[in-house]
Amino acid sequence: MKINFPNIFKLCLTGLFIVTVLGGCGQDTKDVTIKDEDEKQEEVQTEETEKKEETKSKLGSRTNPVPFKKTVTVEDELYNDEGESFPIKFDLTVLEVIRGEDAYQKLKSMNEFNEPAPEGYEWLLAKTKVKFTESATEDLSFHIDGIMNFEMVSKNGDIYSGDIIGTTEPEFSYEMYVGNEKEGYISGLVKTGEKAQLRYEEMLGGNVFLNLQ
Repeated sequence: MKINFPNIFKLCLTGLFIVTVLGGCGQDTKDVTIKDEDEKQEEVQTEETEKKEETKSKLGSRTNPVPFKKTVTVEDELYNDEGESFPIKFDLTVLEVIRGEDAYQKLKSMNEFNEPAPEGYEWLLAKTKVKFTESATEDLSFHIDGIMNFEMVSKNGDIYSGDIIGTTEPEFSYEMYVGNEKEGYISGLVKTGEKAQLRYEEMLGGNVFLNLQ
């Protein structure tokens, strides 16, 4: 995992300023769109339809997660050393999910020191692809990490907070410039037998939920 500590420190200061001004925006759902080449864009909606749409939870929220195996485009920002922001877009796709004993055996094959799940939990592996599609600057790289940016959330709202971490190969931890794409495994522990979601959370706030079944 590559971490540029000076830049992250500056980003944290910028984030602290933003949080102070906006007050608690870090839990907001980020702006996302589903990418589906087989579906045509809908015609302009009627006023009645638009009113109904307003009552629905935002796409990518916990109550309206991105459907399993769908590619979602996430809108985000990059910051330079002077604190200037540059809009970016990247695609996320959960390609495959393995859980339970199968997930643990795969983790063992990746790293013999990976531990079994604690009582009441089971391992979940999400094979995930990321593609950095758009950026207002080609001079800044985008960082994304399976441990720092992602968490598994069980259906009952449980987020595992213990000290066991699964080491994967390939590890989902990348630094990339616009136009690049990568894929790897994100590991996590979820309640045994429960449905689960993958939560992406950007370091300066905002999140996106993706269904894992």
